[in-house]
Amino acid sequence: MTEKGSFILQLYLDHYEYLRSTAITYRVAPDDIDDRIHDTFEIAMKKVDELMTYTDPRVWLAKTLKNCVNNHNRLHANRYNRSLEDYGDLPAPEGGEPLSHLLPARLSDSEKQILIWRFEQRIGYEEISGRLGITETYCRVKVCRAIKKCRKLMEK
Repeated sequence: MTEKGSFILQLYLDHYEYLRSTAITYRVAPDDIDDRIHDTFEIAMKKVDELMTYTDPRVWLAKTLKNCVNNHNRLHANRYNRSLEDYGDLPAPEGGEPLSHLLPARLSDSEKQILIWRFEQRIGYEEISGRLGITETYCRVKVCRAIKKCRKLMEK
């Protein structure tokens, strides 16, 4: 085994229990603790040269573990929340009520129009932005905001 490999192995043996208890304080699910520790040591192996210079690598490991936990939580926080944008390429239901009848009354006329253009008439951002005389980026922002407001009003 190389010097770097034995260094990582020794870190693992010396600090595994510490990282396990640290993960518990970060409220990591018991089934995910070993995965987050594995993620931490995967990064440690990639940055072993840097890590070998630390006088107390335990601090580096704890910070890296915390970052791994935060990244995992951030990536998985919205996995069940899909935006209406995700359904943009689905065919519109035939013979159903027009979208204008389904939208909350408290949406502004411009918000309703944008949602109808985007989801009922399947008009692209470029064309909508041209109709409104705004940039395509701002058009995307307006659609996103209209979706969020629509979702909020429909939850009430």
